[in-house]
Amino acid sequence: MISNPEKTQKYEDELKEKYGINKNISNQLSSEQQKEILQLIENNDAISKLVRGFVVKNKELSNNNRKIGRQREDAKRKLNYKEEENQELATKVSQLRQELKILKQISYSILTDFKKQLTQDMLSRSEIITTVEELMKVFKVKTN
Repeated sequence: MISNPEKTQKYEDELKEKYGINKNISNQLSSEQQKEILQLIENNDAISKLVRGFVVKNKELSNNNRKIGRQREDAKRKLNYKEEENQELATKVSQLRQELKILKQISYSILTDFKKQLTQDMLSRSEIITTVEELMKVFKVKTN
């Protein structure tokens, strides 16, 4: 006599081999229920067609789930890559902002020094012009 687990395994195997019913579905049934399902499928064309339709649909859904799972994993990898890339860019932008601030400070300092030099040059030129004008007055010949 076959023990209950062995009967259950036998019926699960038969449901899988003959009708494509996954064991993870048939193992939810007792061996008596599995036997009854086998008899119903074998003796009733409508039930047989219905079961085959379920099996086909189950395979489609399984394939879709695998495809969606791969797409989700791909999307996660791409998201992680983009997040890392975004972080690198944010760091570079921060560095460039800091460098720009330093360049602005240096430029301002250079322009301030240049303005001082120009102002001093103008004052010197102004003094030279005043001196030249005074000399011109001294050397001006009177024409009378």
